Amino acid sequence: MTVPIIPNIVVVFYIVSLALTAVVLLGVAITSFATTSRVDRVLAGIGGALAGYYAYYLLSSNDEYVTIFYAALLLPFYAGRKLYLGFRDRDRTRAERAAAAEAIRAAEEWRSARRW
Repeated sequence: MTVPIIPNIVVVFYIVSLALTAVVLLGVAITSFATTSRVDRVLAGIGGALAGYYAYYLLSSNDEYVTIFYAALLLPFYAGRKLYLGFRDRDRTRAERAAAAEAIRAAEEWRSARRW
């Protein structure tokens, strides 16, 4: 859908949000921060590359008409969800590792106290 001459602030916000989305999704794809699935990593990489390319295209073109893809407006929500899940899982994983280390330490202490 082509929208004739929308306000510049909307276009700037759209480009900045696309660029930030690209950075977040590419970070998720490279580091596997919020996912363990290869399919999710590949999809995040493709979405990040497309969002970054489209933001670059919008910056480099001097058209008086800007095409806004409404599906691209959903990418920041997807990226935010991935970040939220990554931070939540990271905290849970840290807690599980700490509990496992404490259990191993307690078992070693108990075993060393019971030796003859």
